[in-house]
Amino acid sequence: MFSNTKKILKRAKKEVILKTITSLFIQSLALIIPVFWSKTVNEVTDTNYKVGYYLIIITTLLTIFYYFWSYLNQKTWFRLYNKLYNEYTLETISETNSINRINLGEYTNILNNDIDIICNFFCNLVTRILQVIEFFVIYAYFLSFNFIIFSITVIISILMVIVYFKSGKKVQDLNIKRKATLDSKTIMLHKLYSSLANKKSNTNSIISLFTKDNKAYLRANYNYNVIIQGIIFIVLGIIELSKYFIIFYSVYLVKMGMIEIGTILLIYSYYDNIINNFNVLGTITADYQSFIVSLKRLNKISSLSSCWVIIHMLQI
Repeated sequence: MFSNTKKILKRAKKEVILKTITSLFIQSLALIIPVFWSKTVNEVTDTNYKVGYYLIIITTLLTIFYYFWSYLNQKTWFRLYNKLYNEYTLETISETNSINRINLGEYTNILNNDIDIICNFFCNLVTRILQVIEFFVIYAYFLSFNFIIFSITVIISILMVIVYFKSGKKVQDLNIKRKATLDSKTIMLHKLYSSLANKKSNTNSIISLFTKDNKAYLRANYNYNVIIQGIIFIVLGIIELSKYFIIFYSVYLVKMGMIEIGTILLIYSYYDNIINNFNVLGTITADYQSFIVSLKRLNKISSLSSCWVIIHMLQI
């Protein structure tokens, strides 16, 4: 799988490069725009209105550029997704030697769902890497600005990472169970369709079995999503409380004449970026666990045996 994944990504080289460029512009502008808003507030507070007007114009233009690059980024995302999805699907359906390893339900869901999860993971990978870099840029700014704010940010970040990764195994196990129940449900759905279409005498018993499998899937899906959402809400709740403390402390710094009032806006914006990125981190954790599970399932019908190389690398 590793060599074939490299081959597939190479075929989408143009889209990967464009996705990287647009993502880089977006993340850079997300850091630059709050700086200009902060300077605008400071200039207006100091009654330098002419400079404030110029800064507003510059900030507005930067914001327009941000949404323009965001549009290009989203457009490229879909182009990259479509190319990867098509390539993975063609690679998978061309494999016939291992088809007997799995049942019809699992095969259907691998083609419909697991390839989709794998493609989503790869399409979002560049953005996720840049978001991690953005973390360190903001940390560096906080360190140069105020050690207390930096320390709080780092401590909260470490706690959140521990929560996410400690819950990773539980999330993966629940996802495996969820997919297994979906496979069973899909098999019974095929049988039910066949029975109804051919007006077979055992339709009632098949309906009963389908209902049972459907309830099992709904229960497994509920357990999986409740855990995911619970983790995210706990994390965001802690971060929100820490944000209020940092804003309170920033107001104190203004009162003591240590910073200008516009700097509060910059601190708030950057800390809000961290919150948003941690929200994304919760999604990344879930996406990563789903990606690993889907990659293992895809390997069942694929002769791309070095798929396990990817899995091993990602689990180190």
